[in-house]
Amino acid sequence: MGDDELTPRVAMAVHDRYVAVNGDHPMTAEDDAYVREHFVPATPEAMALMLDDLLPLPSYVLHDGTPMVPAAHGRPAEIAGGVDRLHDWFVAFWDDDTATGQREWLHYLSGQHVCLREVSPVRIRQKTERVAEAAAAVDLLRQDPHDPVARGMLGEAVDGVLAVPGLDSLLLPMTAYDRLRFAGPTVRERWVDAPRREFLTPATPTWPLRTERLVLRPFEARDADAFVDAWASEEWTSLLLSRQQNPAEVREMVRRRTEPGDGRFVGMAVEHEGAVIGDSMLHLQGTGLSEGEIGWTILPQHGGRGYATEAAQAVLRLGFDHYGLRRIVANLDARNDRSAALCERLGMRRESHKVGDFWSKGTWTDSYEYALLAEEWRARA
Repeated sequence: MGDDELTPRVAMAVHDRYVAVNGDHPMTAEDDAYVREHFVPATPEAMALMLDDLLPLPSYVLHDGTPMVPAAHGRPAEIAGGVDRLHDWFVAFWDDDTATGQREWLHYLSGQHVCLREVSPVRIRQKTERVAEAAAAVDLLRQDPHDPVARGMLGEAVDGVLAVPGLDSLLLPMTAYDRLRFAGPTVRERWVDAPRREFLTPATPTWPLRTERLVLRPFEARDADAFVDAWASEEWTSLLLSRQQNPAEVREMVRRRTEPGDGRFVGMAVEHEGAVIGDSMLHLQGTGLSEGEIGWTILPQHGGRGYATEAAQAVLRLGFDHYGLRRIVANLDARNDRSAALCERLGMRRESHKVGDFWSKGTWTDSYEYALLAEEWRARA
């Protein structure tokens, strides 16, 4: 019997084993398109090795019966030194728990690690660790949505931190077919999408914010007129991030600030007695959105009256009380003496003086970073 006659029989045997593992569920055209984007057809040689339990079964079988595998389907065997060494190489990643290693090997052979962009022992372990971390964080956050440790745990689990990949980078999107064979939401839906919606999507504040003299509120298109003269001033813009702007640019800047975003950048116009006198911002960032960066400007004609300090205090309160931030920072040009003094009035610590690190308007200059922790702010308050 020639290879051409043998291949359909091998493919049918692989298909039958695949159905025994995954059940018999329909693949739609959308499912097929997703699989073709992320996977490749299995070779006849790979299918023969699947039947001998030496390589994983297909990740998917298309509507037309084509078995599909990851592009690097055979790469682990190459790294191990051959398919005959693959098992021992694989289970060695669980050398402290041989029973778990063997269970993971059998699951690997099933081809059901379809959630992973890279199917390898390291990625399998990382996915397991991140899911456990996400689950623990969710339990804690349902008791206290501002728990700083739980926010850090969830941020690491979902988005990752330096040298630790998060689930968002480890996982593929997956497809509707996966909900059928796994009888429920996908790993990404459960441990990336749902926690993000519940805990990592900033809640809109109750506007406006009021202080003794000021009102802080979202931008409106009409606010642009108040900023036109200031942004035309070379002196006023000299220590800001942006260069001078003409009236059309100012109006476009304000228009953009009126558009809804993802809630991580909170820009506010600052009013005194109905007139716009400046602006403030809070940029949510960091692991688990537990940190914020604060910023402010006061128009030249309104300077020297303590408005910037009063507005910044309101923004700190917004960050720590409403968003439950753990830490708020301010980054500024080291030549900006007035902003540095304001940071110190707010009780912020100068944590760094970076020398020649900041490129601004054609020159390298120094920068300062100030910071304030939630517990420090509460002690002062």
